Amino acid sequence: MGKRTIEEELERQQQCVFQTVGDSMEPLLHSRKSTVVIEKPQVALKKYDVVLYRRPAGEYVLHRIVKVRARDYLICGDNRIYAESVPGEWILGVMTGVYPDESGRFLSCQDAAYRKYLQWIPVRYAVRWMKALPGRICRKLAKRKNLDRARDL
Repeated sequence: MGKRTIEEELERQQQCVFQTVGDSMEPLLHSRKSTVVIEKPQVALKKYDVVLYRRPAGEYVLHRIVKVRARDYLICGDNRIYAESVPGEWILGVMTGVYPDESGRFLSCQDAAYRKYLQWIPVRYAVRWMKALPGRICRKLAKRKNLDRARDL
């Protein structure tokens, strides 16, 4: 029997469990150490839900909803500063719990500890944005300088 895709597993079991890869959701999820439980959404998605979606190019992404809009969602990783517009049809499932590390301890998205983590999400995004500000300013100034040079030629 061959391997099933995440979509097939969600359709068959209404739930799938897999290990995360990448640093975009740190400090909540750690690459190759955290395991998430994803379920098909049973209720309307809301701000701060962590959703699994698939981009048209085929890559799976697990990021947090930062804004619910009429036609799409703004979604961003906890360790990122730029949000991505994601149409609802790309979304495959929502995280309902996580095994944050290899200890076997399960953290439900309904637990008080997880809810406490959510309270710090706006602060975390603001801090990440401020830390990235000097680099963004430098890049903008360099781009302007290059444009000015091009005009002088």
